[in-house]
Amino acid sequence: MNTKFKEAIKQSGYIHRPLVLDEEFSLEHEQKNNTVLEEKYLFDSRHPGSADWINTGTWDLLTLPNQELQISSPSLMPDWPEGAPEDGDYVNFGTASMVKTFDRENWEDFNRITLEVYPNFPGVPNPYIMLRFKNEGIIPVPDIYHREGYHGINLNNHEWNTVHLEIEGLPRDAITELSIGYYLVGKERTTGDELELRLRKVKLERVVEFEISKGWIPKPNDIIFSHSGYNLSGIKTAFASQLPAQRFEVKHAETNKMAYSGNIDIMETDLGKFYIMDFSELSQEGSYYLQVGALTSEPFTIGNSVDIWHASVWKALNFIFCERCGYPVPGIHGSCHADIIATHEDTTLSFNGGWHDAGDVSQQLIQTAEVTLSLFEMAEKVKLLDEDLYLRLLEEGEWGLDFILKTRFGDGYRATSAGITRWTDGRIGNMDDAEARVHNQAYENFYCAGIEAYISSQLITTNDALSNRLVQIAKEDFQFAIAEFEQHGFDQKPIFWEHTYQTSESLYMATASWAASMLYRITKDEWYALKAAEFIAYVQDCQELEGIILDNSSTLSGFFYRDPNKQVLQHFNHQAREHLYMHALIAIHETQNNHPQAEGWLQSIQAYGQYLKDLSTYTLPYPMISSGVYHIKEHLDEKSFHYQHLLTDHRAQEDYQDQLKHGVKLNDSYYLRKFPVWFSFRGNNAVILSTGKAASLAAAYLKDRNLKEIAEGQLQWIVGKNPFGQSLMYGEGYRYAQQYSVMSGEMTGEIPVGIQTFGNEDEPYWPQFNNATYKEVWTGNAGKWLSIIADLYVKDI
Repeated sequence: MNTKFKEAIKQSGYIHRPLVLDEEFSLEHEQKNNTVLEEKYLFDSRHPGSADWINTGTWDLLTLPNQELQISSPSLMPDWPEGAPEDGDYVNFGTASMVKTFDRENWEDFNRITLEVYPNFPGVPNPYIMLRFKNEGIIPVPDIYHREGYHGINLNNHEWNTVHLEIEGLPRDAITELSIGYYLVGKERTTGDELELRLRKVKLERVVEFEISKGWIPKPNDIIFSHSGYNLSGIKTAFASQLPAQRFEVKHAETNKMAYSGNIDIMETDLGKFYIMDFSELSQEGSYYLQVGALTSEPFTIGNSVDIWHASVWKALNFIFCERCGYPVPGIHGSCHADIIATHEDTTLSFNGGWHDAGDVSQQLIQTAEVTLSLFEMAEKVKLLDEDLYLRLLEEGEWGLDFILKTRFGDGYRATSAGITRWTDGRIGNMDDAEARVHNQAYENFYCAGIEAYISSQLITTNDALSNRLVQIAKEDFQFAIAEFEQHGFDQKPIFWEHTYQTSESLYMATASWAASMLYRITKDEWYALKAAEFIAYVQDCQELEGIILDNSSTLSGFFYRDPNKQVLQHFNHQAREHLYMHALIAIHETQNNHPQAEGWLQSIQAYGQYLKDLSTYTLPYPMISSGVYHIKEHLDEKSFHYQHLLTDHRAQEDYQDQLKHGVKLNDSYYLRKFPVWFSFRGNNAVILSTGKAASLAAAYLKDRNLKEIAEGQLQWIVGKNPFGQSLMYGEGYRYAQQYSVMSGEMTGEIPVGIQTFGNEDEPYWPQFNNATYKEVWTGNAGKWLSIIADLYVKDI
């Protein structure tokens, strides 16, 4: 870490205040200098009479004396909007907007829209507005899932903001409507009674330096590289779609002296033609940049895993801290959501604590539990490397652990989730409250028991009393899970808003086996060993070990099906827990390595590792691992299909077939997709990070450098080694952009749900537009980020 960032950590009180945003390397900062070739005004306050705008709802829309437009509204309403759930689940108080209509205008000659807005939102630390576009041309916007054509923007309060939005990828051949407005998200502690938004300029522009938004081929003159850097002993490559010379140089960032030079190679794949710069031979630690002719990259690091990823660990920790619920986070919110309550029998608790699960400030127990686990995993690995970070990770982990214990009623029932998407006043009993869901679910208790058992082993030296209590709690929760599972089996499903709804039978058993192994490790009770073996046998029955024969006569094996019938393969398209298979197999092999089935467990680990190696070849030269293999008839199993894909209609069945045809045909029955088959919920960061965690676990256990590089490659994809040359982690690397952080503003270290696809295609799609789900910041991804890096800190791979 450089001296400047170390000082920033110190100034934050070691992440007891949010890190100051570094906007110098943001995409929005870069856009300020773009060259404008042509412009067309849609509204300009300097020209009276141009304000043919209308308002939505009953809000006030005024033309001010200076001809600026102003829309205003109360910050809080006495009722939910028409059609909202009566219990206030996942709803705010509506939207205040100013709308301009058009007669099917063609905007295809322009690739950017710019507006100037002034938010007067008293007491709001993070004003947020939304642009909406309506196109009635060849491709309608919004789409059927209301993902396309929406763009959210974080603004500076009480000042004029110039906003640039690239629309190169927006269907805009017949624009009929533009809307500018804001959500009514309730009152935080400091929020005033009235909100006002002023508009003085909207114009279309044609700019030279626009971004690409779709496809595998980077734009000309973009060098695609890992912004954080490269492992000293690993593969080091960068590439481009075209380059101005046949050789490249790697130069020292401090001195500009050449450290390495090499020939540029050409790689042609199904994705396209790429010019490859391979500098794997460079094995000297330091800060470098690439140069080809007059073209240069930004600096990056070559070093060990600590050198490369340590700063991002602090940044991910910062994002997690900023998402704390029920805690006053300076500059973001006060001690929020005390009136989100959970009731069981005769008791009621406030369902605040842990961390908001996403930009919408909703709350999920399992999401917090998984992040808590990752914090303790990371703490274990930095204990002797960075004492300040170690202690801070422990502190944040104990904050999450407190929520896990707080929401446990002690009889198997737990408060599990709440859809919030608003600030509340903290007073229990009035209409802005919400009620958390309460369940006695076997799966949640299995998973929490494993997490509690693991954490107990990490607290022995720092909090012995809590460690001992956690052992007892983990044992109780495991018993609650066994009792419910024996009574209900796999079909004890929560409502689909729960983050565990997609859990398959095989993943269920992997989770239960891992929990049993964690308990066996700390109790030495053979009963847990027997349960771990019983459950893992089911998991192995769901693994493809014989292999499917491909059209090229090779075989592909090692992957898992949802159940032993082996008709529907295990996939993830939003939530992702692929790594739990490796957690379970490694834990049981590690704790019972003399068991008669131990060799079979090891073979399952090895087979899955080979499967990951096979998957990784389909996206070269990019490190992003493919989503996996799909059978052409999986959609006919309606039960599992609807568990996997939420908020779909009859079109999804047909779209499934079309999405497969955009993938890679393996044989008459199987296709490979680089991105998941998905519908309403899109974005693959959780998917690749979970698969990356599976790779890092297997790499550490098998001492397999190839698997380690696959794991590290998922991090590299996120920090710039993607077709758009953008880091998806705000504040890490370069050209990171605003994301869908609806109520908390941008936070250093935030990671969104991830890159999506357009329609049924199977190529990356990453417009500047901020909307759920793909651009929504997601706390769980920060946890997965830490969890992978914890494995990369192992030195002997």
